[in-house]
Amino acid sequence: MGLLSSFASTAGAAFSIATSGNYEIDWKDPKVRDAVIVHWKEVKEKADAALPLAGLRLTKEQKAKLDELLKQKGVFPDEPTDYLLDNLPDAIPPASLNRIIGGVIDDCLKNHDHKEVPTISAGTE
Repeated sequence: MGLLSSFASTAGAAFSIATSGNYEIDWKDPKVRDAVIVHWKEVKEKADAALPLAGLRLTKEQKAKLDELLKQKGVFPDEPTDYLLDNLPDAIPPASLNRIIGGVIDDCLKNHDHKEVPTISAGTE
């Protein structure tokens, strides 16, 4: 039991170090949502890479919500949906989102003004 606990602690620490970042991002802000949509390819790449360790950092309820959002596929979809973006902060705590993809979004908000944002599907099915 001690070995398993030690492994979980080490993996959790590695995840925190690998995804460290100190960003204050309001994940419900429409500008943040636009940045996520515009930079989805990079967001997906970073988020998918963090998924194997997500189970160590999420509560049972958060993990269930994330599994629902990912439709049990274990990776983020190739294209985001309204439903996914609206519910993602309920599945992954904002502090974790900040560490995983905050750098991409923070850079976008500071350095880009996306006048045109691609339309995404509702994805409520």
